Amino acid sequence: MSASLTSPAGGQDGSRPSLSLRTFLMRPEFTAVVGTIVVFAFFAIFTGSAGFLTVAMTRNYLEVAAEIGIIAAPITLLLVAGEFDLSVGSMVAASEVIISYLTVDAGWSLPAALGAAVVAAAAVGTINGYLVVRTKLPSFIITLAMLFIVRGAAQGVLRMLTGTSTIDGVREAVGAAPSALLFSSTVGPLSISVVWWIAITLLAAWVLDGRVFGNWIYATGGNQAAAVRTGIPVNRVKILLYVAVAVSTTLVAVLDLYAINQGSANAATGREFEVVTAAVIGGALLTGGYGSPIGTLFGALLFGMVDQGFFFTPLPDVWFMTFLGLMLLLAVFINNYTRMQALKPRGRS
Repeated sequence: MSASLTSPAGGQDGSRPSLSLRTFLMRPEFTAVVGTIVVFAFFAIFTGSAGFLTVAMTRNYLEVAAEIGIIAAPITLLLVAGEFDLSVGSMVAASEVIISYLTVDAGWSLPAALGAAVVAAAAVGTINGYLVVRTKLPSFIITLAMLFIVRGAAQGVLRMLTGTSTIDGVREAVGAAPSALLFSSTVGPLSISVVWWIAITLLAAWVLDGRVFGNWIYATGGNQAAAVRTGIPVNRVKILLYVAVAVSTTLVAVLDLYAINQGSANAATGREFEVVTAAVIGGALLTGGYGSPIGTLFGALLFGMVDQGFFFTPLPDVWFMTFLGLMLLLAVFINNYTRMQALKPRGRS
């Protein structure tokens, strides 16, 4: 019998500390937490005097992280279920077009326009999920096609209606509606988007690790055939997750509208890669069955700090994407290595 089972307090052989270390290394959040600490320390030491440690800069990188993290949290659940969604950037743009056009040009109230955007997003999410589960084609292909369809539709419809690809004056059109406080207020020095980000992350973590539906998600991504045999409705799980991802884009859209006072059919270009980057840095596997919304929160935070802090370094701005790609590769290698080490059979004492 191993020492860890016979010695509750931990023996001199260090079996209990070893077990704790293995447990920590197996957590999806491991790399993201350590990486966030290292990146923050780097920028604090080398660029702190240039402004990285100021309240304004903290607010900036938290806002960047929040807009990525709000979508990345449900994307993590989708990745755990073994699927993928590349259409989220286009959905943000489409939601901005719907909300801005209905409030500015059609005179709708913000709740009504937001409701219309949610319905449209849910429809796109349902179509994504239905096509994936019915055709059995890779979700990468299905949602890549939807990326082009939705982006083109947003650009074409808005240009047909207004002759332009942007709509200004959203804040003025909505006015001082009570609902606007949910998307334009601040909490101390921080934007309300940070509150939304934390709340959605905690909700996703609670669903994944605290509810039966979370077990269904793990089973769907870990071993779909076995999940089907045990009666888990894997198709319904996937469709619901696609809908959740799509609906999260409407929240980012309305937050963007208030932040820049403009809706654009070209908004959020590349956002799909940012949210997946945050999720993968946070420990999610593209093969499914493994991931953590809390890890994704740290992945989004790390992304936000690099996005803002990089420009305080002496390196030219054009190197930002290279640096980000290297970070992603490093995170994947570390995640894979630590997970394999933690899962190795332990020798008997």
